[in-house]
Amino acid sequence: MNRDASYKGPASLFKYRPFDEHTFDMLENKYLFLCVAEKLDDPTECMTSLNMQNLYDLEKDGIKRQCVFQIMEFIRPYTSKENFAQVQLLISQVLNRNGTVRPNHLLDIQPEIDELIPGVNTAPIINYLVNIPEKLDEPGMNEQIKTLILGAYEARQKMGICSLCEDADNKYMWENYAGKNSGYCVEYDFSDFKTPNILFPVIYQDERETNIVMSIVANFIGQMIFGMSSHQIKPDISQYLRLFITKYKQWEYQNEWRILGDANTRTPAPKIKRIILGVDASVENKEAMRKYCNENNIPLEEMKK
Repeated sequence: MNRDASYKGPASLFKYRPFDEHTFDMLENKYLFLCVAEKLDDPTECMTSLNMQNLYDLEKDGIKRQCVFQIMEFIRPYTSKENFAQVQLLISQVLNRNGTVRPNHLLDIQPEIDELIPGVNTAPIINYLVNIPEKLDEPGMNEQIKTLILGAYEARQKMGICSLCEDADNKYMWENYAGKNSGYCVEYDFSDFKTPNILFPVIYQDERETNIVMSIVANFIGQMIFGMSSHQIKPDISQYLRLFITKYKQWEYQNEWRILGDANTRTPAPKIKRIILGVDASVENKEAMRKYCNENNIPLEEMKK
């Protein structure tokens, strides 16, 4: 993703790793590896289920709250935490007692939503939400559901993920992802990140949405997401994007960002700003890393006990 007005991520992101046979190959050849999604640490990640009832209440003629909030998650990366919380509050204020939202109520609050998300045209999202009932009545929708289910399951094998962290002094990351403090942490410079892959913050939720029916709605707005992201998120990927950038709250300590692309591939790494050694790194590994950093003019630091 080229750094532009739509990217508001950190200038630096950190990769925690243990010393292994890939360590110096990755550093010397300047790449990051995209692990297949189904091998991630959380076994529930990217799993899908099927539940039409979570989308629209036919009896009450209202869009389910869960549906509205999940679709609005697409705009989270494009605004501040505070403004996004205000968007959620606006939606909550127009909820019916049964937990649904009438389409005309969404249209009423669109101007206020636009003010909270400057530079992003939210009209397509609101319009698609309003037109969900009509979309569900379209011929061939059942076949589309089957196609989406198959695609979502296949996506777990085809999507690759490289996980990064927002901070360098995260004791949980050192313990769990850097060989129990015996590994290292690389600080990458993302201020001028040039790669065709997707970089997104992970969204932590009490309940992750894995309902494949939601992907039907996401499919409707695929082209719109493509435009909002400066053509970096392809429509065929965007319909499953939510499955790969949400995790349960219990993982919030990771402060994770993800590069997405094809599974088991290498993507060019950004420039290294520094490397940090864990407090329990072996003498042999310390010497090897010092040698590499000296030869490549990379600052090296050591964590203190």
